[in-house]
Amino acid sequence: MGFSAQSFISRRWRWPTMAVILGMLFLARLGFWQLDRLEWRRGLNAATAAELAQPPVLLHDADLDSYNWETMRNRQVMAVGRYDLANQIIVESQIVNQQSGRYLVTPLLLEGQEQAVLVNRGWLPSREEDFALYNPLEMAEIFGYVQLSEQLSGDRVSELTEDGRIYRVDVPVIAETLPYDILPIFITAVPPEVASGEVDPLRSDFPIPVVPDLSLSEGSHLSYALQWFTFALMLGGIYIYYVYRQETRKP
Repeated sequence: MGFSAQSFISRRWRWPTMAVILGMLFLARLGFWQLDRLEWRRGLNAATAAELAQPPVLLHDADLDSYNWETMRNRQVMAVGRYDLANQIIVESQIVNQQSGRYLVTPLLLEGQEQAVLVNRGWLPSREEDFALYNPLEMAEIFGYVQLSEQLSGDRVSELTEDGRIYRVDVPVIAETLPYDILPIFITAVPPEVASGEVDPLRSDFPIPVVPDLSLSEGSHLSYALQWFTFALMLGGIYIYYVYRQETRKP
């Protein structure tokens, strides 16, 4: 029996050929999806690099209404103010260094401003319950990075309990419980010596600073895309070889 391109649309191979073509298209689509993710990551990296190149915003000495905070994720900031320890927030179920714990978030009443800003002061292990041990002097000078409000997955609504516990730093939800206005973002406070790499961010004294992911890596999207394209070609090649062997074998 002879082998030709017509063999793939013969009665014997018509449906298997269609199934293989669909499989190849599916694998190729996964490859293009990874390329889309690569472009998204490059755009995010470009935005992060642009923000990191900007001088820090002095929150206590700036026109806060002039900033578009939604576009300033990871922007460096400095702030001077007084911690409102009475309205401290505990953000539950946070993993650091493969250990379960929580974040300690405290409103900072900005000096010279009529607004406050939420400050993520760091991570505490789950065994820590006496949060008063980690209350600093009320006046503070912090360095950190702008972070956008967080939400639970699946469009679930965050709830702040009466004792000040929540599962995400959901700024609008927290703002409803405070007697003053706050900025629509929060600050991840990072001591300058940690930000510069002079101190290990996983040091043992609490709260442990939570350093944002400021890496500009493109991740594995390109290699994954090449893998999916390779799988698509392999599927097609194996199928062609199989049909060839079946059509040319001796009866």
